[in-house]
Amino acid sequence: MKKRLAALAAAAALCLAAGCDDLGQRVDYDAMVRETLAREYSFTADVAYNGTSATVQVKKTGAGDLQLDFTAPPSMEGLSVTAAGEDLTVRFRGMEVDISAYAIPAQSALTLLREVLAGEKPAKLDIQEDDQTVTASGSILLTSYDLTFDKETMALTRILIPSVEGDAEITDFVFLDGEQASAS
Repeated sequence: MKKRLAALAAAAALCLAAGCDDLGQRVDYDAMVRETLAREYSFTADVAYNGTSATVQVKKTGAGDLQLDFTAPPSMEGLSVTAAGEDLTVRFRGMEVDISAYAIPAQSALTLLREVLAGEKPAKLDIQEDDQTVTASGSILLTSYDLTFDKETMALTRILIPSVEGDAEITDFVFLDGEQASAS
């Protein structure tokens, strides 16, 4: 009897270490990452990019529309950028400018953030998991990125774009439909 219990405990430990759910099925974190990014959500991010720091509230709606509202530093407070389809609207201190998304450089923070959150993903993302997080790695526009998610809720917690020294620590991530994703 003790040998059976030990064997069962060992099998359960192996299953947990391999990322299985309660039924012994492997969790498809690639699909869960794609599902999370396809949904509508909002978050606050403390962003560092090529030596510049800012705090921005991000809201993703539809297939890829983004609303970015900067709250810090004081020199950027009130800056608002709306990206809808191929159109961008920039509002700041009573001025409003409409421009094409193609007028923004491919390696700009806005273009990279938009592509990472709403752009086409490679056929297969490189997925790494540990006890608490899932990290999805991919590449866009000749640069690589890492997206880190809370393993239990699939809330996005960090965006890292090493080639441009881009790092966004994310707080207050919520799905706009009010439902949570879960890995089990």
